[in-house]
Amino acid sequence: MKEIERREIEILANICYKNDVPLKLGKDLLKTAKNLSYENHSDRARVKEYQDLIYFHSKKSN
Repeated sequence: MKEIERREIEILANICYKNDVPLKLGKDLLKTAKNLSYENHSDRARVKEYQDLIYFHSKKSN
């Protein structure tokens, strides 16, 4: 299990580095996304909520 978690962090760090996103912001976004349920939302609503989350967390980190 720890190997899987370590690998997930490595992949997240790699993606964050490539997209010039702080690792803490990436972790916060994933954590928030996991806590929210999107089962009853349309694709557009889901995309807008992700954009709102990114905007919120990027403002918070600046």
